[in-house]
Parts: sequence; C-alpha cells; structure tokens
Amino acid sequence: MRVLEVFDSLQGEGLWAGAPMTFVRLAGCNAPLEGLACVRWCDTPQSWDPESGREVEVEELAGQLGMPRVCLTGGEPLLQAEESVLFSRLLAKHGIALHLETNGTVALPAGVSFAWVTVSPKPPSYAVDSSFRARIDELKLIVDGEFDAEIGERLEREFPQAAISIQPEDGGGEDTVHSAVDMVLSHPHWRLSLQLHKLLGLP
Repeated sequence: MRVLEVFDSLQGEGLWAGAPMTFVRLAGCNAPLEGLACVRWCDTPQSWDPESGREVEVEELAGQLGMPRVCLTGGEPLLQAEESVLFSRLLAKHGIALHLETNGTVALPAGVSFAWVTVSPKPPSYAVDSSFRARIDELKLIVDGEFDAEIGERLEREFPQAAISIQPEDGGGEDTVHSAVDMVLSHPHWRLSLQLHKLLGLP
C-alpha cells in the first residue's frame, strides 16, 4: 500500500465531525487526469503523485493503528483497490471501523467492508460510479462557483439513502458560506459541514 501519511486527529468534516480517528492518506489521485475541477481548490495536492509517500505492508499498517475508527482517504484511495479490500478485512479482525472518503469515480471493489462511505462528487459532472448505489452513507457536497442546489437535489434523488452534508469551499470566502447556509436552510434535511480541523488548527 502506497501511503502518504498516517496521523491521529478529529474528523473535521461531515456527520462524524469531532470523532477521534486515525487517518490513512494514500498516494495517487485521478482528479487531474479526469479533468475534475476540484484541482483548483484541493487542499492536498501532494497526494496526487502515485509515487509519493512510502510503501507499507498492509498487515504492518493494520497492526499499528490504535483508534477505534480509521479514515481511508487520499488522493483517491480506491485507486489502490486490492490493498483497500485487504486493509478493510484486517481492520475488521482488529475490531476497528474503517471509513472511506472517495470522489466516487472509481468503482467500489467487491468484498470490501466499510463501516461508513462518504462520497464527495466533483465538478463539472458530479458523476458517481454505479457501484456505489445503495452503498453511500453520506454525500459531501462542496459549494464552490459551480455547485448549486439543483445538483444536490439530483444526487439526493439518485442516492436517497445518503445523508447530505453541504460544505463551503475553504477558499471561497463569504459568498460560498452564505450560499451553503442558504441551501441548508431551504433544504432542512441537509446538514452544514464546516472544516472543524482547520478551525481548531488540527492536522
């Protein structure tokens, strides 16, 4: 498994905000090659290079984690699909719940066991692979210059079981904050997500 970093912190985004987790950030991202517009505001561009970080045996990594919940993130973690399946099975044996954060463009592999799946579809198409149907727990939707409520409503119809978290893009200023708040107020079953870890100065 090609790992960029491993660290303990609080989950800063979405419905699990405030929960202690170990974050495992994998190297490699398909956003630049797929033409996803999130590259304009991505806060971890160092994760794009699939050769960055270091190679770690999955068994070794699984045996070193101490938190009851682990968040597998990136980059795009499902680019390392086989390793992710093995990692999920090993963590299950240790009684550790594995959360996934993905952009949803790479197929969810068969045989993987995630306790929580967060998909953050990216502009311009906000496409999500069909393998995620009925498997998404949360849609994390970033409010930037392209996102509007109609996109959120479409995704909600496609994935009715998913909770909707609306998050203003960090560099968008007051306009994105006001837009996000207005969307949540007009859709009371949606939730506002703030980047708690950044507000607290955490990794």
